[in-house]
Amino acid sequence: MTEDEAAGFAREQDTLRLHGALVTRQVPRIWDGALKAARGARRIDLSAVSTLDTTGAALVLNAAGLAGDAPVEGASDPVGAVMQRVRDARAAPRPRPGPPPLPLVGRVGQWGVEGVRSLRAGTAFLGEAATMAAAVLGHPRRMRFGDLLRHIDESGLRAFPLTILLGTLIGVILAFQSSIPMRMFGAEIYIPPLVGISLIRELGPLIAAVILSGRTGSAYAAELGTMTVNEEVDALRIMGVEPVAMLVLPRLLAAMLVMPVLALLMNVSGLIGMTAVMYTLGFPVALVVSQLVQWLTLGSLFGGLAKAAVFGLVIAAIGCRAGLLAGRGPRAVGDAATAAVVGGIVSTVVLDGLFAVLFFRLSY
Repeated sequence: MTEDEAAGFAREQDTLRLHGALVTRQVPRIWDGALKAARGARRIDLSAVSTLDTTGAALVLNAAGLAGDAPVEGASDPVGAVMQRVRDARAAPRPRPGPPPLPLVGRVGQWGVEGVRSLRAGTAFLGEAATMAAAVLGHPRRMRFGDLLRHIDESGLRAFPLTILLGTLIGVILAFQSSIPMRMFGAEIYIPPLVGISLIRELGPLIAAVILSGRTGSAYAAELGTMTVNEEVDALRIMGVEPVAMLVLPRLLAAMLVMPVLALLMNVSGLIGMTAVMYTLGFPVALVVSQLVQWLTLGSLFGGLAKAAVFGLVIAAIGCRAGLLAGRGPRAVGDAATAAVVGGIVSTVVLDGLFAVLFFRLSY
């Protein structure tokens, strides 16, 4: 910026003359002096102003206000255009201030009301899904079996590599960590039943549920959330197509069917990883297999698979509900996917605790 473009001002009788480039880098240097000189002026002359931005326009308008709304004259067309935009912006209505923060008791009450509303919405969604499922059972042709097979492939078959990897690593980790205390008591032979029971009863279904929640629950929420944001779900309702029957039921059934398979694959992979560790510790494979046959029961296996099916149903329901209840803003899909993952994992852990208490009572 050349010296002759530097911003400045001059008071000539009843006129305040501004000159140079009234831009953000120059205006602060003359702000106080220009406003002081504007008091008592009857007109503001901008004929010598070469460049103007919003900061300079704010200076001019403030000076005009201190001069008793003195007229602004002599502006070139570009400078006048900037002045007009700033005038329009200042004349626009201000946004309404947000509500004041609630006190502690009010926040607790708000949290309780939102929780009740969420519970009511979830109950209504489950009731609608159960009603549609009963209607489809009476008329199987209403089920979109093509979509069902596609969801089974996406949520089940494509998750096999990740499930095998995690299952093998979990088995290896459990075997190595169990060998440390077991060696102190000379009880390394009991590592296979310890790892096997832990896998088929708890860790297999639980980790498979985490995989399903992260991969499939979030995908369901993102897909249905995108359809909700794009108003495709509303379009289905307008056309007389029930979104729950078309979009939700195939996903629920697919997740419920693939979860026992994923849990079983997790169990087998974990046992293979544990067997490899036991072999490196000097125990033959036949001995490990005999220990597993002796200690593992079909009741434990079927109990874990039953839990897995329930986990899959709940995870899919949470993901679908989060997608269908997504908002309309740009963050709606991301928030729906996050809610699906968090809700699926938390619900799985809570259900696992309830199943643990139930199995403990039934064992007596």
